Amino acid sequence: MKAKENFIRKAKLAYSSLPGVRKWANRFASSPLYFKWLKKRIARQKEKDKSGPFNLVIETSNFCNARCLMCPHSIMKRSKTIMDNKTFSFIVKRIGQENLPVNKVFFSGMGEPLTDPNLLRRIEIMKKMGLPVRLYTNASLMTKEIARKIVALAIDEVNISFNGTNPIEYQKIMGIDFATTVDNINYLIEWKRRVGSKKPFIQISSILIKENKKNIKKHIQNWEGKVESVTVSLAHQWGGGVKVNPKLSIQNSSAKTYPCRSLWHTFVIDSQGNFVICCRDYESKHILGNIKTHTFADIKKNAVLHRFRQAHLKYSRDALPPMCQKCNFPYQDGVEWLLPRSVD
Repeated sequence: MKAKENFIRKAKLAYSSLPGVRKWANRFASSPLYFKWLKKRIARQKEKDKSGPFNLVIETSNFCNARCLMCPHSIMKRSKTIMDNKTFSFIVKRIGQENLPVNKVFFSGMGEPLTDPNLLRRIEIMKKMGLPVRLYTNASLMTKEIARKIVALAIDEVNISFNGTNPIEYQKIMGIDFATTVDNINYLIEWKRRVGSKKPFIQISSILIKENKKNIKKHIQNWEGKVESVTVSLAHQWGGGVKVNPKLSIQNSSAKTYPCRSLWHTFVIDSQGNFVICCRDYESKHILGNIKTHTFADIKKNAVLHRFRQAHLKYSRDALPPMCQKCNFPYQDGVEWLLPRSVD
């Protein structure tokens, strides 16, 4: 399985970083036979996904110390807050009471998770429940003490957002200190090696934009061999919140679209406990309920979620909700429906 996962990650990296590979893949995916075959597969798979296991995205903080060019955080209008203990306790309680089958718990959202002073304790709770955990971070706040705790907790995956090959490039794109972050990442790598731990699986992830395009191959070379995975993704509009270079992004002008698989297998909970439609809804405009008043079973039957799903199943750009028309997922040739859930 690990070999298969590594192959998939390398294929995704090639797709994002090599225009020739993207061109070939798009040509193959435009085939009417591919569309017909995948549509049948999606019809079967979406029914399976409804039963889980589910991804659970938890935003325990929407504060962020970075100012990334490709992120809408700087224009986000909803109030900044750290999730209170009562709200988090409801999440834990409902997972247990409903025996929710969980694929992975993602500590992510529209903030830097390490701005939450309770983060590691909350991760520990999820780990004690036997749930796989992936932490998303820019690593700039990851002190040596935090790095050691991440290893001690055997957090399954740490996805580090790192955009830039040198201090000037990195500062321009992310607005935080290059040397500090590099030192933090290297310490995590070294401590993990020193104690002989296989976890966490460390992934360096980047977004391809004009500011880092020139040095992206060097960036990949800098980190390959040091961490388990290096990924490069194409930029997207965050549902319309960010302007991107069309030459370096997923094109969203195609009339043919594919359903976003996350609508069937992912719950997203913001820092105030709201269930929101998806991780791209950075303003929490489409609220399905709140963890303090609604169960996961309630959300599965939510009318707004049902409308979004039905719109996506029309396989047409014009039928999509406005936010989804300016997202990347419907324009990725339905590839996510072909991948194992282990690479979510």
